[in-house]
Amino acid sequence: MRRIHPILMLTILLLTVYYAKAQQGKFFPSVMTETKYLSSSIVGDEFEISVSLPLFARRDTTYPVLYVTDANIDFAMTTQIASMLQLGNEVPRVILVGIGYRTDSLSKWLALRSKHLTPTAIPDPTGNKWSTGGASLFLRFIREELMPFIRANYPASQSSAYLGYSYGGLFGLYVLFHHPETFERYIIGSPSIWFDSTVTLRYEEQYASTHSDLPARVFMSAGQLEEKLGVKYNMVGNLRILADRLLKRRYPTFRLDTVVIDAETLDLTPLDRQLEKPVSSREGELAWIQTRSVRRTIDNLRSML
Repeated sequence: MRRIHPILMLTILLLTVYYAKAQQGKFFPSVMTETKYLSSSIVGDEFEISVSLPLFARRDTTYPVLYVTDANIDFAMTTQIASMLQLGNEVPRVILVGIGYRTDSLSKWLALRSKHLTPTAIPDPTGNKWSTGGASLFLRFIREELMPFIRANYPASQSSAYLGYSYGGLFGLYVLFHHPETFERYIIGSPSIWFDSTVTLRYEEQYASTHSDLPARVFMSAGQLEEKLGVKYNMVGNLRILADRLLKRRYPTFRLDTVVIDAETLDLTPLDRQLEKPVSSREGELAWIQTRSVRRTIDNLRSML
């Protein structure tokens, strides 16, 4: 008789126990991602909302929620990494909520994210004539429509966190300096602080002039190679300027971790670095679509601890 590998046997045993508990009503029977569609009366657009419960989620327990923008490209990887880290008890068990769009069109996705994630209405800096300046309405959608929907339909606690990259990082900082109480934790990757002549730095100054505390825990990161994008973007420099300013405020309940990751970038990442295997020079050309290393995502998720 062929022997079963011990790890396979353990997996089968765990799944057997899990589904037995699910039948008894103690666990949610599925850890698969659910997809819902929400039409926002505030924003005037429809959003594709992806919801992934933590592994072995219990019906009698509530969980913090991690809201993830750019779900069309980020959510699948984030859920898989989060699941593996939860198995090892390296991150808390959380409900993941991805905010995306009902579209398979890259150009439409880019146009919608430009509209919703940027704070001011200016001529599109990418030259694509996309709308900008919808961050305030998008934040209202999250606070007034999405969060109540999640809490009404899933075992969500009042605790929440945010994860966003690039324009998503820009939006996260907008929230931090306008309604910081929206989230307890902010995971900000490669934020586009350069947008609208570093309007984010002005928001920080305005907030500091009227507040004595900033009740949030923030993790910010950027890739060292992003500095090669040029003076216009100043990705690493702007991140360090913002981090220095925040630390000098000495807010009593504010916590900040800032990391510049060696030999990494975000918006223009050689595919061979992402794939970690030799590729041809043509395949290794710089990719415009946002990509990121698994290592960075793991570091960001661990920051929730």
